[in-house]
Amino acid sequence: MKQYVHALHQLALEKEKLDVLNYQFDEFKQMVDDYPSWLEMMNSPVLSQKQKDEQIDALPLDPTFLSFLKVLTRKAQMRHFPELYEEWTHLVRVTQKIVHLHVISVKALTKAQEARLIETLKPRYPEQTITLHQSIDPELIGGIKVLHQGLSLDRTILRELEELFITI
Repeated sequence: MKQYVHALHQLALEKEKLDVLNYQFDEFKQMVDDYPSWLEMMNSPVLSQKQKDEQIDALPLDPTFLSFLKVLTRKAQMRHFPELYEEWTHLVRVTQKIVHLHVISVKALTKAQEARLIETLKPRYPEQTITLHQSIDPELIGGIKVLHQGLSLDRTILRELEELFITI
């Protein structure tokens, strides 16, 4: 299933359409989020492939992206679009040398705190642009937790208290 995304990514690089297709992915993802029944319809055996193609062709999207969607319907993989979107996003970030970090804290970071965190983490990710996605978790009490590709840098008070409890 991911091979379709990898093929589209390669095609986007060859045709110099990475930015266009990335925007198209985001736009289509928003449409799917707003109308989840559309994906179900595209996976339905009730519609013929011709009807599905007509529905896809009616979308105001790049022909390359429309062809990708048609392949997904022909292979009955449209229901996996959310996972394919995540894979696409990952590939684009790697290509554009963007590191996306998930930051969890007790309250939203200020712009100054974000900048300081990015500067602190830059040596770990040389020659890459760091972007942050923030989540709030009041149970942390204080501190910060940074997640990236399954790895965690946990500097929260909750973790410190748990470690203290274990050592007592």
